[in-house]
Amino acid sequence: MNIYIFDMDGTLTPARQSMTKDFSHRFLPWLKAHLAYLAAGSNYEKVTEQLPPDIVSSFSGIYSSMGNVYHQKSKEIYRHDIKLKKEMLQALERYRKSTSYPGKLYSNYMELRPGMLNFSILGRNCPFSEREKYYKWDEINKERELISKEMNEKFPEYDFSLGGKISIDIVTKGCGKEQIAHLIRERHPNDKIIFIGDRTDIGGNDYNIASTLKNMENTEVIAVTSPEDVLDYLKI
Repeated sequence: MNIYIFDMDGTLTPARQSMTKDFSHRFLPWLKAHLAYLAAGSNYEKVTEQLPPDIVSSFSGIYSSMGNVYHQKSKEIYRHDIKLKKEMLQALERYRKSTSYPGKLYSNYMELRPGMLNFSILGRNCPFSEREKYYKWDEINKERELISKEMNEKFPEYDFSLGGKISIDIVTKGCGKEQIAHLIRERHPNDKIIFIGDRTDIGGNDYNIASTLKNMENTEVIAVTSPEDVLDYLKI
Protein backbone atom coordinates (compact mmCIF):
# COMPACT_ATOMS: atom_id res chain seq x y z
CA MET A 1 0.00 0.00 0.00
CA ASN A 2 1.09 3.57 -0.67
CA ILE A 3 0.94 6.10 2.18
CA TYR A 4 0.81 9.72 1.00
CA ILE A 5 1.96 12.85 2.83
CA PHE A 6 1.01 16.26 1.45
CA ASP A 7 2.35 19.71 2.20
CA MET A 8 -0.40 22.38 2.13
CA ASP A 9 0.67 25.91 1.09
CA GLY A 10 1.90 25.91 -2.50
CA THR A 11 1.01 22.23 -2.85
CA LEU A 12 -2.69 21.68 -2.14
CA THR A 13 -3.52 25.38 -2.03
CA PRO A 14 -2.01 28.62 -3.31
CA ALA A 15 0.15 30.10 -0.54
CA ARG A 16 -2.07 31.27 2.36
CA GLN A 17 -5.20 30.94 0.25
CA SER A 18 -8.14 28.57 0.31
CA MET A 19 -8.22 25.39 -1.73
CA THR A 20 -10.01 26.10 -4.99
CA LYS A 21 -13.40 24.51 -5.63
CA ASP A 22 -12.10 22.80 -8.78
CA PHE A 23 -9.16 21.28 -6.91
CA SER A 24 -11.39 20.13 -4.05
CA HIS A 25 -13.92 18.61 -6.46
CA ARG A 26 -11.19 16.55 -8.14
CA PHE A 27 -9.08 15.79 -5.07
CA LEU A 28 -11.77 14.67 -2.61
CA PRO A 29 -12.76 11.39 -4.35
CA TRP A 30 -9.08 10.48 -4.65
CA LEU A 31 -8.44 11.34 -0.99
CA LYS A 32 -11.34 9.20 0.21
CA ALA A 33 -9.90 6.23 -1.69
CA HIS A 34 -6.32 6.55 -0.34
CA LEU A 35 -4.51 6.76 2.98
CA ALA A 36 -3.00 10.24 3.28
CA TYR A 37 -1.67 12.65 5.88
CA LEU A 38 -1.23 16.42 5.83
CA ALA A 39 2.11 17.98 6.86
CA ALA A 40 1.54 21.73 7.22
CA GLY A 41 3.75 24.52 8.50
CA SER A 42 0.65 26.53 9.36
CA ASN A 43 -1.22 26.01 12.62
CA TYR A 44 -4.35 23.87 12.75
CA GLU A 45 -6.66 26.88 12.71
CA LYS A 46 -5.20 28.05 9.40
CA VAL A 47 -5.46 24.51 8.01
CA THR A 48 -9.20 24.51 8.72
CA GLU A 49 -9.52 27.97 7.17
CA GLN A 50 -7.81 26.98 3.93
CA LEU A 51 -9.19 23.47 3.46
CA PRO A 52 -12.89 22.53 3.16
CA PRO A 53 -14.26 20.49 6.10
CA ASP A 54 -14.76 17.36 3.98
CA ILE A 55 -11.11 17.49 2.88
CA VAL A 56 -9.94 17.94 6.49
CA SER A 57 -12.03 15.01 7.71
CA SER A 58 -10.85 12.73 4.90
CA PHE A 59 -7.17 12.85 5.87
CA SER A 60 -6.02 9.98 8.08
CA GLY A 61 -4.23 12.54 10.24
CA ILE A 62 -3.22 16.18 10.15
CA TYR A 63 0.19 17.39 11.31
CA SER A 64 0.30 21.17 11.69
CA SER A 65 2.88 23.67 12.97
CA MET A 66 5.67 21.67 11.30
CA GLY A 67 4.49 18.45 12.95
CA ASN A 68 4.32 19.87 16.47
CA VAL A 69 0.54 19.39 16.66
CA TYR A 70 -1.31 16.29 15.51
CA HIS A 71 -5.06 15.88 14.94
CA GLN A 72 -7.12 12.84 14.01
CA LYS A 73 -10.72 13.50 12.96
CA SER A 74 -10.66 16.97 14.59
CA LYS A 75 -9.34 15.60 17.90
CA GLU A 76 -5.99 16.92 19.09
CA ILE A 77 -3.71 14.00 19.94
CA TYR A 78 -0.58 15.90 21.01
CA ARG A 79 1.22 19.24 20.85
CA HIS A 80 4.81 20.32 21.53
CA ASP A 81 6.09 23.65 22.82
CA ILE A 82 9.21 25.65 21.95
CA LYS A 83 11.56 27.64 24.18
CA LEU A 84 12.74 30.84 22.51
CA LYS A 85 16.09 32.37 23.44
CA LYS A 86 16.03 36.11 24.08
CA GLU A 87 19.20 36.51 22.01
CA MET A 88 17.60 34.77 19.04
CA LEU A 89 14.53 37.02 19.17
CA GLN A 90 16.74 40.10 19.42
CA ALA A 91 18.66 39.00 16.33
CA LEU A 92 15.40 38.66 14.38
CA GLU A 93 14.38 42.15 15.49
CA ARG A 94 17.66 43.52 14.12
CA TYR A 95 17.03 41.90 10.74
CA ARG A 96 13.59 43.46 10.66
CA LYS A 97 14.97 46.93 11.44
CA SER A 98 17.85 46.71 8.95
CA THR A 99 16.01 45.21 5.95
CA SER A 100 16.71 46.76 2.56
CA TYR A 101 13.22 45.92 1.32
CA PRO A 102 11.86 49.20 -0.12
CA GLY A 103 8.17 48.59 0.55
CA LYS A 104 5.94 49.10 3.57
CA LEU A 105 6.27 46.72 6.53
CA TYR A 106 3.24 45.35 8.38
CA SER A 107 2.45 43.98 11.84
CA ASN A 108 2.43 40.39 13.13
CA TYR A 109 5.97 39.74 11.98
CA MET A 110 6.57 37.17 14.73
CA GLU A 111 3.81 34.58 15.04
CA LEU A 112 4.21 32.02 17.81
CA ARG A 113 2.63 28.68 16.98
CA PRO A 114 2.75 25.42 18.94
CA GLY A 115 6.34 24.20 18.79
CA MET A 116 7.51 26.88 16.34
CA LEU A 117 7.92 30.56 15.52
CA ASN A 118 7.05 32.06 12.14
CA PHE A 119 9.07 35.18 11.32
CA SER A 120 8.34 37.55 8.44
CA ILE A 121 10.26 40.73 7.61
CA LEU A 122 7.22 41.96 5.68
CA GLY A 123 4.65 41.07 8.36
CA ARG A 124 1.86 38.54 8.08
CA ASN A 125 -0.90 41.17 8.20
CA CYS A 126 0.09 42.45 4.77
CA PRO A 127 -2.36 42.60 1.84
CA PHE A 128 -2.02 39.80 -0.68
CA SER A 129 -0.67 42.22 -3.30
CA GLU A 130 2.18 43.22 -0.94
CA ARG A 131 2.94 39.55 -0.28
CA GLU A 132 3.53 39.05 -4.00
CA LYS A 133 5.71 42.17 -4.22
CA TYR A 134 7.93 40.99 -1.37
CA TYR A 135 8.14 37.47 -2.78
CA LYS A 136 9.34 38.75 -6.15
CA TRP A 137 11.84 41.08 -4.47
CA ASP A 138 13.08 38.25 -2.23
CA GLU A 139 13.55 35.92 -5.19
CA ILE A 140 16.15 38.38 -6.49
CA ASN A 141 17.65 39.63 -3.23
CA LYS A 142 17.55 36.33 -1.28
CA GLU A 143 16.90 38.08 2.04
CA ARG A 144 15.17 35.14 3.71
CA GLU A 145 17.80 32.71 2.46
CA LEU A 146 20.60 34.86 3.89
CA ILE A 147 18.83 35.33 7.23
CA SER A 148 18.17 31.59 7.54
CA LYS A 149 21.79 30.72 6.72
CA GLU A 150 23.22 33.21 9.24
CA MET A 151 20.75 32.27 11.96
CA ASN A 152 21.39 28.54 11.50
CA GLU A 153 25.09 29.27 12.08
CA LYS A 154 24.50 31.54 15.11
CA PHE A 155 21.84 29.39 16.78
CA PRO A 156 22.48 25.72 15.84
CA GLU A 157 19.99 24.51 18.46
CA TYR A 158 17.23 25.75 16.13
CA ASP A 159 16.33 25.08 12.51
CA PHE A 160 15.52 28.09 10.30
CA SER A 161 13.88 27.34 6.94
CA LEU A 162 11.96 29.21 4.24
CA GLY A 163 8.21 28.95 4.69
CA GLY A 164 5.67 30.00 2.06
CA LYS A 165 6.45 33.21 0.19
CA ILE A 166 7.26 35.76 2.89
CA SER A 167 8.38 34.01 6.06
CA ILE A 168 10.92 31.86 7.88
CA ASP A 169 9.85 28.88 10.00
CA ILE A 170 11.82 28.36 13.22
CA VAL A 171 11.73 25.13 15.25
CA THR A 172 13.89 23.42 17.84
CA LYS A 173 16.43 21.20 16.08
CA GLY A 174 14.76 17.88 15.29
CA CYS A 175 11.25 19.26 15.78
CA GLY A 176 10.55 20.21 12.18
CA LYS A 177 8.69 18.27 9.53
CA GLU A 178 11.30 15.49 9.66
CA GLN A 179 9.59 14.19 12.82
CA ILE A 180 6.53 13.46 10.68
CA ALA A 181 8.57 11.10 8.51
CA HIS A 182 9.69 9.09 11.54
CA LEU A 183 6.21 8.96 13.09
CA ILE A 184 4.53 7.78 9.90
CA ARG A 185 7.24 5.20 9.24
CA GLU A 186 6.68 3.83 12.75
CA ARG A 187 2.94 3.66 12.06
CA HIS A 188 3.38 2.11 8.61
CA PRO A 189 6.66 0.13 8.72
CA ASN A 190 6.16 -1.87 5.54
CA ASP A 191 4.28 0.51 3.24
CA LYS A 192 5.70 2.85 0.64
CA ILE A 193 5.63 6.50 1.78
CA ILE A 194 5.23 9.20 -0.86
CA PHE A 195 5.74 12.84 0.10
CA ILE A 196 4.49 15.65 -2.14
CA GLY A 197 5.61 19.22 -1.45
CA ASP A 198 6.82 22.45 -3.02
CA ARG A 199 9.73 23.39 -0.70
CA THR A 200 11.90 20.27 -0.89
CA ASP A 201 15.06 22.13 -1.91
CA ILE A 202 17.78 22.98 0.62
CA GLY A 203 16.57 25.77 2.88
CA GLY A 204 12.87 25.07 2.27
CA ASN A 205 10.56 23.94 5.08
CA ASP A 206 9.89 20.64 3.25
CA TYR A 207 13.60 19.85 2.89
CA ASN A 208 14.02 18.07 6.23
CA ILE A 209 11.09 15.71 5.72
CA ALA A 210 12.15 15.08 2.11
CA SER A 211 15.77 14.34 2.99
CA THR A 212 14.74 12.19 5.96
CA LEU A 213 12.47 10.09 3.76
CA LYS A 214 15.16 9.74 1.09
CA ASN A 215 17.35 8.08 3.72
CA MET A 216 14.62 5.51 4.42
CA GLU A 217 13.78 2.52 2.29
CA ASN A 218 10.61 2.31 0.20
CA THR A 219 9.94 6.04 -0.08
CA GLU A 220 9.52 8.62 -2.83
CA VAL A 221 9.63 12.44 -2.83
CA ILE A 222 7.67 14.39 -5.43
CA ALA A 223 8.62 18.05 -5.83
CA VAL A 224 5.83 20.27 -7.15
CA THR A 225 5.41 23.99 -7.74
CA SER A 226 1.62 24.32 -7.65
CA PRO A 227 -1.67 22.49 -6.96
CA GLU A 228 -1.92 21.86 -10.73
CA ASP A 229 1.27 19.78 -10.51
CA VAL A 230 -0.39 17.67 -7.80
CA LEU A 231 -3.40 16.97 -9.99
CA ASP A 232 -1.11 16.04 -12.87
CA TYR A 233 0.90 13.66 -10.67
CA LEU A 234 -2.21 12.00 -9.25
CA LYS A 235 -3.76 11.89 -12.73
CA ILE A 236 -7.11 13.21 -11.53
